[in-house]
Amino acid sequence: MSNVSSVRFRIHRDVWIGLGTIVFSLLYWLAADDIPISPLDGQVNAAMIPKTLAWAMVLFSLLLIGRALLVEWFFVSAARKAGGPVEREVDEEAKSFTKAEHLKAFGILVIGVAYLLILPTLGYILSMALLIFVVSVYIGAKAGWYSAGVGVVLAVCYYLLFVRLLSIPLPSGFWPVFF
Repeated sequence: MSNVSSVRFRIHRDVWIGLGTIVFSLLYWLAADDIPISPLDGQVNAAMIPKTLAWAMVLFSLLLIGRALLVEWFFVSAARKAGGPVEREVDEEAKSFTKAEHLKAFGILVIGVAYLLILPTLGYILSMALLIFVVSVYIGAKAGWYSAGVGVVLAVCYYLLFVRLLSIPLPSGFWPVFF
């Protein structure tokens, strides 16, 4: 416990996470800027999607930072107005992660790496359908025809969006030799 006079503004970990994500976003933007642009490209080119993602990451990072600072400001203001001893509630469960949670996050990373490894061979549609199916089952969906169907439908929609609508070439895999 502490007195009101000792209640001070502290920087929440979400602020640091947001700042780190902004730095990562800027590096991601610079990497996307190095994507070769064809003279035949129009407004939409291969770098547009990564650059848009970088902007979205910056926006959401700023929202995270703003939320954390606003919550802390409200807490400090309320604590100073209360005038009595103040105790910060610390959620111990949110403060530390279990080994199982770390392994679950690592499993998502492994699935992502596997997706990148099979993408050139199986092609975009099949790889994306498998990715969506495997991730949904991994996070708790029931493995079955419905989950597989959702994966296929979303993969086809993404293919139509990127390849047909935006004219962004994606790996086709070994399937075209059969048709």
